[in-house]
Amino acid sequence: MRRLKILGVLSLLVSFLEAHTLMMNIANNGDGTITVVGEFSTGELAAGAMVRLESLVSGSTLFKQRLGVEGELAIPIPKEPYQVVLDGGPGHVIVKEGIAPAEGFSIQVSEAGKSTKKLSEAQSSTGEWSLSTMILFSLALMGLTLYFSARNTKKLLEFKG
Repeated sequence: MRRLKILGVLSLLVSFLEAHTLMMNIANNGDGTITVVGEFSTGELAAGAMVRLESLVSGSTLFKQRLGVEGELAIPIPKEPYQVVLDGGPGHVIVKEGIAPAEGFSIQVSEAGKSTKKLSEAQSSTGEWSLSTMILFSLALMGLTLYFSARNTKKLLEFKG
């Protein structure tokens, strides 16, 4: 019975350790603005995450503001090619190409004139285990526990007999 309780507690612990992943959606509103929505895979809104629009021409920051409590933000579409960066903290940075305005970009990027300034890059948190890794680890731990428990029980029974 005690083993079942321990296994139950370990199973609950594994389910609570599920890693959360930051997600970003960009929608064209059709009125010269885009809406950036940030949320975690757990369904929690990414309120307070920083949104930046970075120019692909000059590398400069065109727009910078934090998401509100509703986890979304409407932003005017720049006239030059850009990327949208959602920064939810260390290990939680998403970068997506920006949506062009209806009339197209007025400034174009040429290969020779491409920005040499460092642009943001996507980051994923490598310090967190995926759900499948945690389940496999837990199953291996339970298997080892059962193996050593059975082996020790056998030794105890042989010792008494």
